Amino acid sequence: MSVTTDHRATGHPVHGALLDPEVLPGERARAVRNVPNTLDLFATHFPRFPILPGVLLLASAADVAALAAPAAEYGWRPGEAARIRWRRPVRPGDQVDIVAELTGRDGDDTLHFKITATVDGRPVATVRQLTLVRRLPAPATVGESPKEQR
Repeated sequence: MSVTTDHRATGHPVHGALLDPEVLPGERARAVRNVPNTLDLFATHFPRFPILPGVLLLASAADVAALAAPAAEYGWRPGEAARIRWRRPVRPGDQVDIVAELTGRDGDDTLHFKITATVDGRPVATVRQLTLVRRLPAPATVGESPKEQR
């Protein structure tokens, strides 16, 4: 089984399917993210020693954390990441196993997760706190505002 994520929503090029998702709603989620050899960014991100930029690994971690988050009408967006530790590079062709565990919440609008990312059982990154914030509806346009409708 896989869960497709829309790269237009997340804004990162490591899009496609999160493989083998395991979700305990409101507690934790685990999924695998493939890092394809064909990503355009590898041509410029250290061409002789291509590695996945850390910000893209964080974006994938936010995708996995969102799987564990409770349902929200407009979904969740990444807020901030703190206490990040990079342990080794993620290379083209790697499969990154990402685990997100819910560690706390601030009301109904903010969730905190602990993230562990591994390749072949070896840690590549840990995030002590990844925050997801509830998305709000898009603001009304001038033509849709109640003041203009009168």
